[in-house]
Amino acid sequence: MTDAQTDPRPSPFSQVRRLPFAVRAGTPEFPAVAAVQHHWESLRDPRGVPARDAIDPRPLAQWLDCLFIAELVAPGVARIRLAGQHLSDLLGMEPRGMPLSVFFTGPAREELTLALGQVAQGARATLPLRADRGLGQPPMDGLLGLMPLTDRDGRLSRVLGVLETLGPVGRAPRRFRTTAPMQAEAASAPRVPRPAPGQRPALRLISGGRA
Repeated sequence: MTDAQTDPRPSPFSQVRRLPFAVRAGTPEFPAVAAVQHHWESLRDPRGVPARDAIDPRPLAQWLDCLFIAELVAPGVARIRLAGQHLSDLLGMEPRGMPLSVFFTGPAREELTLALGQVAQGARATLPLRADRGLGQPPMDGLLGLMPLTDRDGRLSRVLGVLETLGPVGRAPRRFRTTAPMQAEAASAPRVPRPAPGQRPALRLISGGRA
């Protein structure tokens, strides 16, 4: 997404810093998360956050069953608007219209709230997950990636998400706890010049208020 005009107003994403717990996300064990994060990074506008309408499903065709789009409806709360088949399999029903927290155990929902709070400020976040063993439910590891998007009015109110899991789903519903602290990195300011091929761009966390 490009813009030929230069906005003289300072961007709310221009002052950034790195969180103490910010680390690289999207490991080879979770290729869908890595692929979606790469696509999101390729679409960042001069403020550092892609528009919802810029998301192109064609490069992500292999991972569409793990993807979802959610709307930030309150601080720390996101409601699912679109979801791939894998999320339906995990929940045992259609998740559209439900809060994202429906996939989490009670204690893990606080960590999800914190992650969504970072996303609402322009950061991308990841949560390492585990669904514990139960009757007809084998243990299952997963990774949740959350990336901010702007709506048609330019408001940061949408979330591009990917929920990737390893192993058989078993009997639904499956609900997850977190297995490590949240990882969050911010969309950076304008990305010029671009990094060399194979070099991962630096991501830093926003310092300040909401978009």
